This record gives sequence, structure tokens and C-alpha cells, in this order.
Amino acid sequence: MSNLTQRNIQILKIIIEEYIKTGDVLGSKLLLKKYDLGVSSATVRNDMATLESLELLYQPYNSAGRLPTAKWLRAFVNYMMEQTPEYFLEQQNSQIHTKNLREFSDFAHNVVYNLAKNTKEIAFFVLPDKHISEYSGVSKFLERNHKRMGDDVLMLIKMLEDKPNFSNFISWFPIRAWVNTFIGEENILPYLKDYTIILKPIEIDECVWYVWIIWGLKMNYSFNISAVKGII
Repeated sequence: MSNLTQRNIQILKIIIEEYIKTGDVLGSKLLLKKYDLGVSSATVRNDMATLESLELLYQPYNSAGRLPTAKWLRAFVNYMMEQTPEYFLEQQNSQIHTKNLREFSDFAHNVVYNLAKNTKEIAFFVLPDKHISEYSGVSKFLERNHKRMGDDVLMLIKMLEDKPNFSNFISWFPIRAWVNTFIGEENILPYLKDYTIILKPIEIDECVWYVWIIWGLKMNYSFNISAVKGII
């Protein structure tokens, strides 16, 4: 990474931002049409070839276009983890206790509902030790992904319905105390290899809960990381 030129880094930034917005392959001609880099198309193609040799970009099929690799997505997300501010979806979330289960159930529902609504991703609130889970945004997730997932949709639904195994799913991840991201093949389950999970452990009344969202690789990382950071 230290051998990259400023233009290499600029091209990387453009490609990943375009990928997150559109998911489309970006070739040198289209890139120069949208962004004035002051160089020729051949120069940009050479830069892309250099970035591909470093496994930061890849060519999905026989075209001049490139997409960011999981390696570059990981580097980009690591940067976002350090730079994004907290976005508080619910200011009152900082004080909550489990003594009144009805109130806590309403609170958990509001957390995932607002997180799913604002991020437009599928959101979860899980207490693995007691196999308690609340989630929202599943219908939108399936509406947008069922064609691509195929039979894996059934696997996802079965996982959501089997609360003990769904709770255990969290324990398979190497989770640190702050916000965690699991990108593509970093996810444990094979049918989630094309998706990203952003997850945060939360201690409430000496119990560790997990609030998290899942969506495709081209999610809005900056906003979603800050949303999970600030949800509670």
C-alpha cells in the first residue's frame, strides 16, 4: 500500500464509492467521463492493472471495468471505523433496564425498527444466553435479494425461526468490545458470503446483547457504521 501513488488512491476511492452507490463495473473511459483526473484512458487502465496486481481491484468478466476486492473493502471499512461519528437514532436509548420486560420488549422492537428504517438494512437485537431475538427489515431484505440468493433464502428463514441456533450464530464470530464488521467471506455461513454484517455488543443489566445489521457488500458503510455505533 505504501507504493501507491496519489492517483492510485484517488482511483481506488472513486471505484469503491461508485460501487457502493451503484454496484456497477467501472472502466477507464466511464471513470474519466465522470471524473477529471487530467490523464489519458490508457494511464487509468495501467493504474487499474497495478491495483489489480495488488489484489485491491478485480475484473469480474472480460471487460475493461474493475470492482473493489474484499481486501480493499476491508481496508476501506477499517478507515470508516476510525472516521465515522456516532449517529444517534434514539437519544433515550442510553438508559434502559430489563426489570420491566414489557417495556424492554417495546424498547428492543423500537431499536431494530428504527435501525432498519434508517439504514434500510435488516436489523437484529439478540441476547444469545436466553435465545431472545428481535429483528426488523426482513421483508425488504428478501424483496431485494431473493432472486440472487435462490434456495439460500430458505436457509436464512430457517435460521431466523430456529432461535437457539440463531443465537449461537453470534458466538461463532470473533467479536471485540466495540463495533465489528464481517465482510463477505469473513461471514461464517456460506450463504452470507456476499453480505456484510456490522455488529456491536452491548451490556444491559450484566447481560451482553448484540445489535447488528446485515446487507449486501455495497451498503452505505459510513452511515451504517455510525448508526450501529450510536444506536445505544
